Amino acid sequence: VVIAILAVWVAGRQNEITEKLTTQQNTITQQQTIDTYFQGISELVLDDEGQMEDWPLERAIAEARTAALLASVDAGGKAKVIRFLSSANLLTPLRRDGMLGRPILDGAGGYVVDLVKGVRVINLGSMLAGQNLSHTDLRRVVFTGANLARVNLEGCNLAEADFTGAILQKANLRGADLTGVRFFWGEDAQAATPRHRTLVANFQTGVHTGAVVEGIDVTGATGISPEQRQYLCAWGGEETRRTLPGGCRAIAPQAR
Repeated sequence: VVIAILAVWVAGRQNEITEKLTTQQNTITQQQTIDTYFQGISELVLDDEGQMEDWPLERAIAEARTAALLASVDAGGKAKVIRFLSSANLLTPLRRDGMLGRPILDGAGGYVVDLVKGVRVINLGSMLAGQNLSHTDLRRVVFTGANLARVNLEGCNLAEADFTGAILQKANLRGADLTGVRFFWGEDAQAATPRHRTLVANFQTGVHTGAVVEGIDVTGATGISPEQRQYLCAWGGEETRRTLPGGCRAIAPQAR
């Protein structure tokens, strides 16, 4: 009996060790894959002098590589990729010159952002729709215009992230840090409205610049400003209003 018990214990320990080694190897392999992607994207969109130079075919290849990678890595890996792309201005709409379509330098070490007619190097599109990004660091990430329907952002640090024009319908933001998060453009939350399929956004007034926030779950979310509350209560619908910490007192719901 003792020998049988010992054999079971040894087998259990071997399984635990095997699982740990497999997990470690998977983590190493994933990081190597991500590092290779970083290098490949950098070589694809930068010229010999380190300036951004992306042609339409290069942008298409970059998007295809990004979509394939995001579909194959875990939540932490997805967050690393997105932070890299955002920090490198590859998700930001940039103004282009009228000849070769190159991004225009702003004279201060960066590129000119054009929210109306700018072109992104990589358009996230629907790559993250329904994906799990829970409990990751997504501070200051630019999600503008992306389809994030049903995305899981539970417990994420979203401080200063930009969701203007994004589709967040039925997204999970339970326990997320929303400090400084931008859901719309402009200073007047009462004037801001969600994006529209056909009408042009007005970045002066905020009309049609906002995220689609219907049905999102913000239970336990923190860092909610009065402006965010006004917008979420007005355009979030019943589910958003019901789960918003502090409620929606005296803020009437709006219909799109």
